[in-house]
Amino acid sequence: MMLAILSRAVKHYYLYGNDNTVQPANFIGNKAAGILFENKVDHVTFFGDKIEYIQGIHMIPLQAPTMLMRDRRFVEEEWNTYFSNGRADKADGGWRGILYGNLATFDAKAAYRFFANPKFDDAHIDGGASRAWYMCYAAGTFSSSGRRSLPPTLGVSTEER
Repeated sequence: MMLAILSRAVKHYYLYGNDNTVQPANFIGNKAAGILFENKVDHVTFFGDKIEYIQGIHMIPLQAPTMLMRDRRFVEEEWNTYFSNGRADKADGGWRGILYGNLATFDAKAAYRFFANPKFDDAHIDGGASRAWYMCYAAGTFSSSGRRSLPPTLGVSTEER
């Protein structure tokens, strides 16, 4: 019950899907609050105004119940708004890993390929996670979608791994 209440509150006040009816219409396109307290909502963070900071801070920690807050539809909207078409690859350091970990919610195969790449740069892992965790999360997210026809490698060829 507590997770359900938290999920509903987060979707109304922190994360804004296109169907959000609580926040002002002109703010919903931001997809996330950034700073939210008392009477202030500002699409920024206390530590910077890069979009990967503003959106990414609401993506961590990436855990099993994450999809209760950040469902497939929302994550796809957010990804398409800010990170698709190579824009995620411009994120600095560990923020890139956070973005791709979050991508697993709706495109687990692409997220898994990112982390399984033999030329993967460990600088793309934030201090609160590991490459193994992100790969397991992507693999588990794929399995939870009910599509179990691919082997554990998620159809990634030996060359891609």
